[in-house]
Amino acid sequence: MKQLQNLREAIIIAHNRGKKQAEIAYFLDISQGAVSKTIKRFEETGSNVNRKREKTARSKKNILRAKGMIKRNPNTKANSTRKLAKKLRVSQESARKILKDDLKLEPYKLQKRQKLNEEAKKKRRERCRVLLRRFDKQPHRGQLSEALKGLH
Repeated sequence: MKQLQNLREAIIIAHNRGKKQAEIAYFLDISQGAVSKTIKRFEETGSNVNRKREKTARSKKNILRAKGMIKRNPNTKANSTRKLAKKLRVSQESARKILKDDLKLEPYKLQKRQKLNEEAKKKRRERCRVLLRRFDKQPHRGQLSEALKGLH
């Protein structure tokens, strides 16, 4: 990388001294296209360092679109990372980064669970005790019994 940087500096110095692109390419033993690109980069940016890659997936436009989609329907399955990525036409990883890094949200899937009332909890505890008593009577099941004892 350092050698390329030195080569670019040499191209710019020669160009500023009025040398033609073909002469510079011949003298440095590189293609004329490389000379042309280096001069163009220098004239556009004023520097000879590599340009930064343009962000396309996580652009301000996509971030605002994602924010709008979530604001319209905050509690819907349509806002899954996968579906958001599909709507924005970006990868799932880019959609995840938009949610997590740019919008400071935690993507999660709402899990459906059985609602247990006090009566159901009591019934479960009783059935666990019955199972523990049943397995305590069988010595070859001792390992399972030890594992189940941590449940009550």
